[in-house]
Amino acid sequence: MQTVAAYGIGYQAEAQHFYGGDFVRQQPVHPDDLAACGENRFVEPRETDAWEHAQALVRDRGVVVLCAPPGTGRRTAGLRLLANMGSPALPLTIVDLEPEWSKPDAKILPAAASHGYLLDLSDMQLEPGPRFGQGLINHGSDGKKNGCYLVVLTTPDAWHGVWAEQTRLITVKHSSPNAKPLARQELFQLRAEQRATWLDQETYKEIWLSNPPAQEARRLARIVYEAKENDSSIIDEFRGWSTHINSLLTPAKQGQPGEPELVSTRATVWAGALLHGGRKQSVLHAADLLLEKLEFTRKPLNVLADATSSHRLKAATLTPHGDRAFHAQDKHDLAPAILRNLWEEFPTQRNLLRSWAVSVVAHQAIPDDDARLAVDALLELSRELHDNSIIDSIAKEVSERRMSLAVKALTKAALDPVLGKYVRERLYRWMLGKPSPAMVDLVTQICGGELADRQPSIAMTRLARAAVHAPYPSRPMVDTFRRLAQINPTEVTKALETWLTEEPAKKHGLVAFLSLAASDEGTQFLLSTTDTPEGRGRFVRAWQQLLQADESQSAADDQLDMWGTKAENQELPSELLIDLMSEVYEPKIHRSGLQRFFARDTDFQDSFWGAVYRQVIIRTHEREKASGE
Repeated sequence: MQTVAAYGIGYQAEAQHFYGGDFVRQQPVHPDDLAACGENRFVEPRETDAWEHAQALVRDRGVVVLCAPPGTGRRTAGLRLLANMGSPALPLTIVDLEPEWSKPDAKILPAAASHGYLLDLSDMQLEPGPRFGQGLINHGSDGKKNGCYLVVLTTPDAWHGVWAEQTRLITVKHSSPNAKPLARQELFQLRAEQRATWLDQETYKEIWLSNPPAQEARRLARIVYEAKENDSSIIDEFRGWSTHINSLLTPAKQGQPGEPELVSTRATVWAGALLHGGRKQSVLHAADLLLEKLEFTRKPLNVLADATSSHRLKAATLTPHGDRAFHAQDKHDLAPAILRNLWEEFPTQRNLLRSWAVSVVAHQAIPDDDARLAVDALLELSRELHDNSIIDSIAKEVSERRMSLAVKALTKAALDPVLGKYVRERLYRWMLGKPSPAMVDLVTQICGGELADRQPSIAMTRLARAAVHAPYPSRPMVDTFRRLAQINPTEVTKALETWLTEEPAKKHGLVAFLSLAASDEGTQFLLSTTDTPEGRGRFVRAWQQLLQADESQSAADDQLDMWGTKAENQELPSELLIDLMSEVYEPKIHRSGLQRFFARDTDFQDSFWGAVYRQVIIRTHEREKASGE
């Protein structure tokens, strides 16, 4: 099995980057994921007939659709299917596919020889056309001839409709491996072979009888690995500390005089889990925010009639440490377990719960460090429960009030091995409709940060989409392009070559150009691109288009004023700029733009723009003379 060189670096599909239209990006598979499907580690699904059928479909038809809920080991099984199609002498190059398309279209899926492709369609945001299923079948049959194979991952909820019916003969209902051998194998990989014998004890019997899915079996192995000793706490933690949580949510003293009401106590328990280790005041404020969401009366009379703050924390079994509050710290990962329990036990209220939790992150009364605790807890919850709606809520609500926190959280999520694919897709998708200014700024700032360092082509693609909605000028765009010009000028050059070669250039290219022009670093970058005739042509046409369009003219004029002042102060190369700007203003349709300098500058003849005007006259005379000959 062939591994790719470096995780996090954009896979160069045929050495090309793409900046517009529908495209399917190829991404490297994380080495840990490849290792999980290795010969000495992979545990086959429990439904052996279905597994054998899946292998036959890949071998004979070049494609298979594995249909199962997340957490069942679909991805590992898909990678294993692809790895089996190679050989030690000629292993397949296995890559993830991340579509950037306006509508799912199998015709644009890559099909290189000796490649294995994994396409996860579990979160399709767009309805495929009626021929999409047949397109997948055709891709498999055509690709197989060149040793190219495709595994599609989906869920029962997502895979329905005409296209799903078309793929019925290549669809397999995937099942998890048996939990015990998988957990045992995970412990061996963690170099904890001696603890694998713990799994044979009677206390684990009920777990093996329930045969939990792959994600849970791996979680159990991790709990066993991290346990201090082999006691009942392992089973308690695996079961989500359910007994302890039940006692927290229904305390024995409930209803006695002086005790907080049940709903108040529960709100404090849940708030303490969201803000585990946060300030006591923040926990109580978060609890009150939930009570408000529940329309639980919290007027001054009700607050003063309720239990005191210290009693509310005590009733929720929150332990104070200085000004901060913690759930029981001797119970490993209790706080995340409480949040999982909340989401799982009240599934019909998830929209309300997401709204509450995100409102805590966004609320200005919650200090920044406590808000970070809450957003980290939400990202972990999203990862464990595959609740991607949490990501959308963070983007829409937190960006309006705490932009820097939203940028950091979603940058982290975009690079996460589990959440990353969804978040990167959402960064693209959010910019296709009519996003709010805050959402445009959010995507812009994410694309100028660590995402640009580690996945530059992905950042640039989404930045192009954001630029379509950005005003002239936009401070976040200026800051982002200034940084990009410093850290990855090659990527910016390739982007501008694509965006500004179009006739006429689209808005995203012009926003990028003007954003670069608005910083010293960006200006130097733009001037460096004029060394070639093609680069000079793009430079001139971009300014001409900016000066001609009503939407951008004022901003372009202001920026050129700054350039003129800097050229006069010898902060920019005056001769080069005079030469370039005289070409910009030479056409009669643009030359009138120089008239504004006559009216306001009494020393126009001796100014930078006076020199530009003289050069325009000379260029015009020479051109007319040449055409007359």
